[in-house]
Amino acid sequence: MAPRASSPALSESGFDISNALFGDDQHEEEHGLTHGGVDLDMGGESDDEDFVRSLQAAANRKSSNLKGQTVKKGGGFQAMGLNTTLLKAITRKGFSIPTPIQRKAIPLIMDNQDVVGMARTGSGKTAAFVIPLIEKLKTHSARFGARGIVLSPSRELALQTLKVIKELGRGTDLRTILLVGGDSLEDQFSSMTTNPDIIIATPGRFLHLKVEMQLDLSAVRYIVFDEADRLFEMGFQAQLGEILHALPTSRQTHLFSATLPKSLVEFARAGLQDPRLIRLDAESKMSPDLQSAYFAVKSGDRDGALLQLLDRIIGIPTGATDAAKKAKEQASSKSHNKKRKRESMAPNPKETPTEHSTIIFAATKHRVEYLSNLLKSSGYHLSYVYGNLDQSARAEQISAFRAGLASILITTDVAARGIDLPHLANVVNYDFPSQPKIWVHRVGRTARAGRKGWSYSLIRDSDVPYLIDLQLFLGRPLVYGGQSEETDYANSIVAGSLVPDELGPYVETVNRRLDEDEDLVNLQRVADKGEAQYTRTRNSASAESVKRSRELLGNRSLSNVHPLFGHEIRDSAKEDMLRRITKFKPQQSIFEIGKRGNDDPAVEIMQKMRRDQAARKKSKQAQQMIEDQPTPARTMEIASNSDSHDEQDDQYSELASDSDELEVSISQPEVGKKGYDWQNTDSEFFMSYQPKTTNAAEDRAYSVHTGGYNTSSFVDAARGATMDLVNDEIAGFAETSKARGLRWDKRSKKYVARANDEDGSRGKKMVTGESGMKIAASFRSGRFDDWRKANKVHRLPRTGENEGQHRPVPQHGRNYKHKAERAPKEADRYRDDYHVQKRRVQEAKEKRIGKFREGNGKNELKGVEDVRKSRKLMDKRREKNARPAKKRKV
Repeated sequence: MAPRASSPALSESGFDISNALFGDDQHEEEHGLTHGGVDLDMGGESDDEDFVRSLQAAANRKSSNLKGQTVKKGGGFQAMGLNTTLLKAITRKGFSIPTPIQRKAIPLIMDNQDVVGMARTGSGKTAAFVIPLIEKLKTHSARFGARGIVLSPSRELALQTLKVIKELGRGTDLRTILLVGGDSLEDQFSSMTTNPDIIIATPGRFLHLKVEMQLDLSAVRYIVFDEADRLFEMGFQAQLGEILHALPTSRQTHLFSATLPKSLVEFARAGLQDPRLIRLDAESKMSPDLQSAYFAVKSGDRDGALLQLLDRIIGIPTGATDAAKKAKEQASSKSHNKKRKRESMAPNPKETPTEHSTIIFAATKHRVEYLSNLLKSSGYHLSYVYGNLDQSARAEQISAFRAGLASILITTDVAARGIDLPHLANVVNYDFPSQPKIWVHRVGRTARAGRKGWSYSLIRDSDVPYLIDLQLFLGRPLVYGGQSEETDYANSIVAGSLVPDELGPYVETVNRRLDEDEDLVNLQRVADKGEAQYTRTRNSASAESVKRSRELLGNRSLSNVHPLFGHEIRDSAKEDMLRRITKFKPQQSIFEIGKRGNDDPAVEIMQKMRRDQAARKKSKQAQQMIEDQPTPARTMEIASNSDSHDEQDDQYSELASDSDELEVSISQPEVGKKGYDWQNTDSEFFMSYQPKTTNAAEDRAYSVHTGGYNTSSFVDAARGATMDLVNDEIAGFAETSKARGLRWDKRSKKYVARANDEDGSRGKKMVTGESGMKIAASFRSGRFDDWRKANKVHRLPRTGENEGQHRPVPQHGRNYKHKAERAPKEADRYRDDYHVQKRRVQEAKEKRIGKFREGNGKNELKGVEDVRKSRKLMDKRREKNARPAKKRKV
């Protein structure tokens, strides 16, 4: 394999014209004229245009130091060798200084290296891979075949990526299309026939089109996994494996996310080749401008606590927003000014959210519907989004929130990753997430690009273990109300309760709304059932966090009033009395109060029950002490227990350190390779075998789960699949083979094959793809063949064909161009335009058009042949009609 060419962005030397003129190949590689011996010109441009482009890039590099800007040497976009059109688009976008992830990722990508980038939310990761993508593709290619693919886990993130590519690609003729679920397949078939250069898609829909249309992806040179860990844990393994199998090995592969595990064994299937790791903000994990608060509430008071939070702390006003009032006035205006009418009918191009714009995250779509109806009945203008919502409705709801028509956006985790909402002020976690990295992505929607932001979380007793997991992950102290006068909300986890006297009226308001609205009660009932299902299937907290949560709930530390409500309430006698009442635990039950002696049977039963509970508690503590001892027997027991999520995650670091698996997942350069210095490898970019630190809490939080409630890694899944094959062979000789290969499905109320769980089919019909993996049978529905017949498209152009060789047929059939010229009609003297028609007829006679051409006039005289033909025609008609012929007159 030939060594990769050095990047022009890594050098600050000037452009040597003599080397370019006399054909120095090494110099051409340094300045982007060739790339590993392969001409980058895919659009038919001449060598002169490449030479001019290289001169412009050199001038841009020199100008970064001549203009005296504040950008450091090598740190500006001008020093990266970008073309002039792209630099103008970057300036128009508002980017002046590249962020750290852009400064480190763009040169490596331009140097044709595979990059794994991790940086916190709002750090500019999208532009970090879009800018080199546009620079490498440059112009539209006349040859068929997409050259760049960006895969996103959600539709909203794909739409946002499309917007960034359109803005930064302004001035170029690159064609970009969007392929997401929810849109018309027929429209996407038509889009694929336009020879796009860049495809932005979600994995499921892209694989659907790839299988249906039998796409050839051999022309792809650049693929990006945006929010890579989410892609790999959402059940897209089969889709990604099928897509990667069809890509050429010479492609560039890039992974970007805000939360990536330090050990990248999970991403072995991404096909990385000698990747470079960029891991920024590993210590901070969040923006320093973000302030957080946590409120301990009871399950029955959570809705009232949300109303109190929106009204008392955030201060969102009820009623229509200013933007909504202005839009209503413009719509109702009866002015005849055409300019005002166009302004009122056109959408607002500026994204101006309200001052108190807030996102509320809920666990399920049913809870989103319930909260939206509850807050609407309270007078708030809001939008809501969840996964099963129609795509057009999702876009409309988010656009309304961006434009300031709604102050609140209620959503699930579908909007937790990558969505850039400008000037977002607050984030509320109505349901506390079960993983710390989900919390990081949620709160990362605010406090972006140097702006301030707040996050508020409602904590129930069942959420306290996950709060402790978050504390261990962030490495911040846990502060309770009443501990100190000065509270740092940016660097501490400040927890406390709401003011009981103020919470009561809001709880009563919610109860009154439920009594008045029967539909709201039904929505709450459905939401509770969905939440119960979510609670059963969510990831479990670590054992140490569960143990600490019991101590925390036992000493009632979270019952102190939160410092956000002021210090005057904290010192009152009323709060002390309430604290003593909440900590009071009676020594006797209702069966023992007022009774003395052991003669009463009820007293005797309660005492016996109390003794049994104490004995069980003592034996449990002894068993816990034995389990905490690191004996070899205990180690083997934990390793063999495959049903517990905690033990699996704790053993993950051992699996990740297996040298054989790492050699398969990430290839290392040979020691004797020419030009490779093993001792002087940059540790900042070099991806080592093992992580530098061994923080178990951080590794657990960053780990990638393969979907749903199955928390095993790719290595565990591979081992499990191997064991299942062996079990199937052994079970074939056993009488209980059906029982071993089946499981009980609660939804269908019957036994189903366990293989449906392992391959992700969940009982659906599956087929084997080109890579050997199972994919949904619905991907081969034949809808593309129906579309092709309906639009009379005989075949699609093959990858590599020029656009001139095969022009795609338009959607409404063949496009004929009529060249015949018709003569105008004779002028009618009774029409008003008689003179105009007469002039047109005269011009047609002069130009001899149509019937005025020589030989085209009607001849009134018939010849002998004409008479004979007419007689034969008349005889045929008589024979056909079977009528007697009339005698001809002689």
